[in-house]
Amino acid sequence: METVEMKKCYINPDYADRQWLRDFIDQLPEAFATEGTLLWDGRNKIKAFHGADTVVVAKRFKSLSAFQKLIYAFRRHKAHKAFLNGMELRRRGFDTPEPLACVEFRQGPWLKDAFYLCRQTTYPCVESHFDRPDWDHELATAFARYAASLHEKGVLHNDLNDTNVLYSSQPDGSYHFAVIDINRMKFYQPGNLIPDKECIENLTRFTGRIDLFEHVIREYAKTRGLDEEEWAQKGVAQKKRHDRNWYRRKRLLHPHRYRKNK
Repeated sequence: METVEMKKCYINPDYADRQWLRDFIDQLPEAFATEGTLLWDGRNKIKAFHGADTVVVAKRFKSLSAFQKLIYAFRRHKAHKAFLNGMELRRRGFDTPEPLACVEFRQGPWLKDAFYLCRQTTYPCVESHFDRPDWDHELATAFARYAASLHEKGVLHNDLNDTNVLYSSQPDGSYHFAVIDINRMKFYQPGNLIPDKECIENLTRFTGRIDLFEHVIREYAKTRGLDEEEWAQKGVAQKKRHDRNWYRRKRLLHPHRYRKNK
């Protein structure tokens, strides 16, 4: 007997009565394959869909192997995690493109396809301001304070690199930040401090530059009232270990791309 395919949706309660969202979900996955503006085409695919009063960004996660299908029969998929994490981030007062829904397609217990839907944001990422010799010290300082605020409120974005941090300049000269690619996150309960080592490790992912990292870790420590010199020393040492381990992994997985002389 053939197993019936089922569609499972998790919708932001603020949009539960929006018919345009229901109509969009009803058209998945066919509409994703044939319509929309392509924004990213890599391991996952991202498209924008322009409606009457909003732009929906849909992220379709990569096809699953047989082993991954087995894992996700018992565990939340990345699309569902991204949806839940986006809701929790905004509840804690941090910005991310507003979550709309998560949509899963299952054949019995086996996950076949998954989408994360959110509103579009036009903020650029901070990468271009740091990928140059005269990197933006003011923006780096603002980011360090933002990271300190995340950690003080128990938020760890486990892929906090400079392509996943968006920003906008405010009229008063300050910066507003938002984060994307949010399926890998950890939230601590209010009142529970994140261990120092986890905080430092979280920051090591932001940049490959030691000079930029040291500036960020110093400003981060000052913001939290910590010993700046101690955190700079511990942070730089941990950053160098992290980068060595990262490079070894990349050389093992992609030996032709990451050669010894790099």
